Amino acid sequence: MWKHTRAIILVCLVAVLNCASVGYDSSMMSSLNILTAFQRQFALDSNLKGLLTAVQNLGAMVTGLFAGAVVDKWGRKGGILISSILVLISCALHATSTTRVQFFIGRVMVGVAKAVDIASVPTYLVEMAPPDRRGFVAGLYWACWLLGAIISAAVGYGARSIGGEWSWRTICIVMAGPAVGCILSLFFIPESPRWLLSRGRESEALEVLAKFHGAGDTSNPLVVAEYREIKETLAMEQEHQFPSLGAWWKAFFQDKSNVYRAYILVTLGVFEQTIGSSIITFYLSSVLNLAGIVSEEKQFAINIGQNCVAFVSALTGIAVIDKVGRVRMLVAGTSFCAAVLACMAGLTANQTGNEGGRNGIIAMIFLFQFGYSSTWTPLSFSYCAEVLNFTIRAKGMGFYSAITSTAGFFNQYVIPIGLDGIGWRFYIVGVCWNVFVATVIAFTYIETKGLSLEQIAQRFQGVPRDQLVDVIEAYDGGNPITGKEVSEKAREALEKAP
Repeated sequence: MWKHTRAIILVCLVAVLNCASVGYDSSMMSSLNILTAFQRQFALDSNLKGLLTAVQNLGAMVTGLFAGAVVDKWGRKGGILISSILVLISCALHATSTTRVQFFIGRVMVGVAKAVDIASVPTYLVEMAPPDRRGFVAGLYWACWLLGAIISAAVGYGARSIGGEWSWRTICIVMAGPAVGCILSLFFIPESPRWLLSRGRESEALEVLAKFHGAGDTSNPLVVAEYREIKETLAMEQEHQFPSLGAWWKAFFQDKSNVYRAYILVTLGVFEQTIGSSIITFYLSSVLNLAGIVSEEKQFAINIGQNCVAFVSALTGIAVIDKVGRVRMLVAGTSFCAAVLACMAGLTANQTGNEGGRNGIIAMIFLFQFGYSSTWTPLSFSYCAEVLNFTIRAKGMGFYSAITSTAGFFNQYVIPIGLDGIGWRFYIVGVCWNVFVATVIAFTYIETKGLSLEQIAQRFQGVPRDQLVDVIEAYDGGNPITGKEVSEKAREALEKAP
């Protein structure tokens, strides 16, 4: 049992390190925007602040369209390596910036790295995790974005005392740490068994499945069942290979089930960026300034605190994903965020002149992070990776990255202008939008709770949930055995394992 658990821990480590790296790189702008030294260095106004924060999305918008093809060719581990190297390059550009142009290029490079990482890591995690733990393992990816945000906020709080330009340059230098950790982790993890099978490396794929799903036993019923199912599914999907990336995209949108998947990718990508988290994540200083809280020290302290609350909330969320269900969590989280934004609007409009009102706004920031991070953070990427089948998963995640980045660029650029222009009324816009988002998700998204990746593919082909083929079909002398029998035999094998 310990060997099995240790293998899963290694997979989880991949999620922790990679998303902590992306989280640090993305959220460090929140710390930089607070520092007076950074604002003076580049003579920031609302427009430039929005541009430098949002510009990372430009790199991701373009790269997301072909990042999946890179990951399919070089493997999931290859994608992780490429992403980490790009982060190190962007680190050097940030830390040595003397002009707006150089810093701008560094932010674009962060977006390129983010797109490759999103195409690689969620794909790797859903392909490596056992079916009964897939929600937890995949959800851990984006949850650990917040770990990177905590590190970024803490480094920013410490760097504030350095003073001068090294206060913000130090924040930029430290971004290299998580990326180096990602590269080192590659020596301890295997390649995805589904990718190995797609490359004809069958014995390696079976060994990986056995190690991660069957305590090292290649004859474990669960392992044999998954191996056969994956192999048969890949054989069917690879009959429809395409000569070029353009031909792949054309065929993608001609398939009715893929059009449904594309609808989820597009809407979820837009929703994830626009339900209010970017206000707190990237423009906390603008929110606090609007509320009358202008001290750098207080803003950094609040930034660290709200990221810690968000991280704990995300861990709580991933612990219940497989019990509560994906759609129900997204609807509940969106509705909760709408209620919090409504309270923030009221407090900011009428109560910023007194201590109680300002404390109320701070409380709303923490409550918003709880609602968003316990639901959207673990699900926004893992749900997308689940609904995509193997041959389109990496490319689909790249496409999703392009959508989120496009929406993110617009959203992150508009936020500081909106807060400056209409103040607390900007929150009311968010309330109305979130009600719309919750309604769309509740009535149009497919629930994937308790289903294997192959069963999810059947749901998109129109098969009702109560008519799905059993969770895993394994064959013994030509006769199928039920998913219940497989689970029982797998459990017995794990209990006997040293």
